[in-house]
Amino acid sequence: MSTSESKADSDVEVAAVYTAEETHSEEYERFLVVEKAMEGDGHKRLMRKLDYRLLPSLSLLYLLASLDKSNASNAKLFGFLEEVGMTSTQFNLALTVLFFTYGLSEPVCNVALRRFGPKIWFPIAVTTWGLITTLTSICSSYGGYIGIRLCLGAAEATIYPGGYLLLSMWYKPKELATRMSIFYGANTAAGAFGGVIAYGVGNLDGAHGWRAWRWLFLIEGLITVFFGLCSYILLPSFPHQYKADSRSWLTAEEAEYARLRTKYANGPHAPTYQFQWSDVRNAAKDRKTWFMMLLFWFGGSIPTYSLSYTLPTMVKNLGYTAIKAQALTTPPYIFATIVCITVGVLSDRYRRRYVAIMSAYTLGLVGIIILWITVHYPHISGVSYFAIFLAAAGYAAQAPIVGSWTSENVPNPSKRAAAIGLLMLFGSVGGGGIGSNIYLGSQAPTYPLGFGFSVGATVLGAMIPATIHYVLLRRDNRRRDALDQNEIMEKYTHEELSKMEEYSPLFRYST
Repeated sequence: MSTSESKADSDVEVAAVYTAEETHSEEYERFLVVEKAMEGDGHKRLMRKLDYRLLPSLSLLYLLASLDKSNASNAKLFGFLEEVGMTSTQFNLALTVLFFTYGLSEPVCNVALRRFGPKIWFPIAVTTWGLITTLTSICSSYGGYIGIRLCLGAAEATIYPGGYLLLSMWYKPKELATRMSIFYGANTAAGAFGGVIAYGVGNLDGAHGWRAWRWLFLIEGLITVFFGLCSYILLPSFPHQYKADSRSWLTAEEAEYARLRTKYANGPHAPTYQFQWSDVRNAAKDRKTWFMMLLFWFGGSIPTYSLSYTLPTMVKNLGYTAIKAQALTTPPYIFATIVCITVGVLSDRYRRRYVAIMSAYTLGLVGIIILWITVHYPHISGVSYFAIFLAAAGYAAQAPIVGSWTSENVPNPSKRAAAIGLLMLFGSVGGGGIGSNIYLGSQAPTYPLGFGFSVGATVLGAMIPATIHYVLLRRDNRRRDALDQNEIMEKYTHEELSKMEEYSPLFRYST
């Protein structure tokens, strides 16, 4: 093999940060030319196109997924348990089993998405879970509902980690938290829409002999099927797979710039875009994956899912009717969406991921503690309702920071896909399985187990691990800062430094 061929092969595999003095590839030189040409209005125009194409489509699909997954809590208030013949304990178990197939399927779905691309994988996944939701409207037994929840979990496993992966392929690290917060805001907005939809569907109770819960599943499922089919047109391919033509939403120059600017976001030597199973193994062995999994599990999934499934009942316990309780779940979720996006924007602007996530945890923790205290005093139900705003907002705002912090510190796209899938596997199985079972109906309205567990999980399972993770990343950066760059360049070849990826002494972790 010639020297030029060897250099070309090594360029495919490199994924590390280098200084300006290093040898630039021809493609990187082309990137510098295109970047210069796209400065100013060209860059702004591209960002607008990306935002308008990716964010509404992904957010809508995630909104539908969140509605289809959590509408069980609304159906419960419309006689679902009585008509199907379930006890509250069986209902909680049915909520739990979804997260086993959901979590176990997340790494698999992210790997499949990485292999087949979003234009193929997303339409299949979305249409499938829409059909499953539609069929829930004819559920007639506890066993049937268990089967539905297992299938729904596997089908919905694509959207959350897949959305994060797709965004990380089109946006640079410093742009991610804002976009991920808008995407995740669809999850909190689902709480608002779910309450409004349930409020409207409640008026269909008894129409054509169907209870309101059947209409709820039918309407939401058919809407999901429609947009699942549309997602083939709405969603773009990955940037390295995208080919511009006269009918494209990007010009040829914009498509080239979009591909190169993320590829060379960390310097002249780009990460590999070739899928390798070793990247999956490396993600599973990475300390960062496990720390972020703890944050997502205990600081995100447990409190978020517990609130999602319990909030309508919790508001009803404050003294409101079932239908009014549905409507009153909307304002806290709207507030949570606003806070979520604000935290994401500030996190990108100041590049302080640790500060952002700890602020979110603190806000959620304060809300839970106030709620835990005030539910014992029915005459101050207004304070309890205010606390719900804080809890919903805080626990919603942490999720995009987990995604952006992970993506920013894992430059290799295949390893990043595996890391996001793995951390969400344990977060979803553990968090969803626990979160749906800690607010026991027999303990209403004070829920000592639920509130106590949420507080403990936030402090011990999220805030402390986040601090340890931050300290370790800062330590690694300080050690690298102390090294002499000339000695590094003498000791290692460019290829060796490239293969080190984020372990290169020239790479600096985001903190």
